[in-house]
Amino acid sequence: MAGNILVKDLTFKYLSMIHPIFKNVDLNIHENWKLGLVGRNGRGKTTFFHLLLNELEHEGSIQSSLRFKYFPSLPSEDEKMLTLDVLLQHNPHIEVWEIEKELAGMDLSSEILYKHFHQLSGGEQTKVLLIELFLNEEVFPLIDEPTNNLDLKGRKIVGEYLKNKRGFIVASHDEAFLNQCISHVLAINKNSIDLISGNIDTWKYEKTNADLLAEETNQQLKTEIKRLNTVSRRVNDWGNRRENSTKDASERRMAAKQMKRAKAIQKRTEGLMKEKQNLIQNVEKTSELKMVISKPRNQLLFFRDFTIMRDNRPLFQPISLDMYPEDRLFIEGENGAGKSTFLKFILGMENLEVRGEYNICLPEHLSVLHQKNNENQDYLSMLRKLSTKADKEEYWHILHQLGIERSKFTNQISATWSAGQQKKTFLANALLGKNELFVWDEVTNYLDLTVIHQLIQAIHTYKPSMIGIDHNEVYVNAVATKKIMLLPSER
Repeated sequence: MAGNILVKDLTFKYLSMIHPIFKNVDLNIHENWKLGLVGRNGRGKTTFFHLLLNELEHEGSIQSSLRFKYFPSLPSEDEKMLTLDVLLQHNPHIEVWEIEKELAGMDLSSEILYKHFHQLSGGEQTKVLLIELFLNEEVFPLIDEPTNNLDLKGRKIVGEYLKNKRGFIVASHDEAFLNQCISHVLAINKNSIDLISGNIDTWKYEKTNADLLAEETNQQLKTEIKRLNTVSRRVNDWGNRRENSTKDASERRMAAKQMKRAKAIQKRTEGLMKEKQNLIQNVEKTSELKMVISKPRNQLLFFRDFTIMRDNRPLFQPISLDMYPEDRLFIEGENGAGKSTFLKFILGMENLEVRGEYNICLPEHLSVLHQKNNENQDYLSMLRKLSTKADKEEYWHILHQLGIERSKFTNQISATWSAGQQKKTFLANALLGKNELFVWDEVTNYLDLTVIHQLIQAIHTYKPSMIGIDHNEVYVNAVATKKIMLLPSER
């Protein structure tokens, strides 16, 4: 594998767009970099991958001798295809011992090779497909949101695996994961693209300083523009009065000279105003999210030596737990431990065989956000459910606070919304109304870093009662007041 990625004067926009996603972009990306790709939802991260893959027509050029390969790319839906077949499909000359070495790096047993791929868990499939990418040293991986099917332990394992590789671009919104495995950051900002050496913490530090400098410079420009406008107006007024009040040729020449000076000042002022506009356009402005809450009156959850039974066996080791108003309880455990099943039981969605004592006293008004939403639900279907104009305006207001441009509100084609933008439509719906308890399962999946920090700030401000499942380490550690770990039962 040889050759960097040289991007020259790249401009691209979809036909339905007024403004381009990328405009006159120049980049030089080294083939050995571990590059983290970040940016707000809808800014063009996945689009950038498709441009590198030469799947979209664009202006400018992308020069590279590298052979790009996109993740995730699922194999055929042949239910009988073994995991080993998936790994050898594009790497027929790889020895099994080489595959087993990669499996060990992902904390996977070699027994998985002889299991049907489509019967593996989502996390296992993610790990296998990442291994398949790196078995072929002739391709340059483009890795799009690899953490969505991974629990916290899985994210750390994959982060360590990528840390020991070289030459890839990974798009993710998980700060802890990216800090673990990348050497450079490519950030798609509001009106620019930053390419820096370092991890997410480095980029956040530099971006904060750049925004502070922009704000400071903006204030200086505002002061200078105000001063120049005042001078220009005075000089111009003086010139007009002088020119109209005398017939003396020399006086009129003097007046004309002053008016010419006023025009020069005005031109300079317009230049400063343009500079000011360009400066501020790249500063990310975020609004404080509002959570309208009502405090529950009673204890919400009581469990003693409790577990859920499946096939006459406990799903997880017995737990004991109390949850009170204003607690923010997060249910933790590896994939398959029963977190979502336990949450559904709490919500009364499933009637299950259980062992132990329990009492569930949920309030009337709940905000529920499921990990997987109905495929038939989207922005338009949720908008139709809102009966009043006030509800719709509140919904649009929250969406705008989450970073959705108002032009999207009239877009009747939800297919043009990115996965992150679609997730924001569900989050905005979950923030509507007055709620006593928030039950959110994997809320941070697909959400950009800015929105995750907006949520953290809102939860700190309003202190809602909350039951959550999430694998974003930064988010959970910031908001959880209680955690319960579901451990596999001993069999």
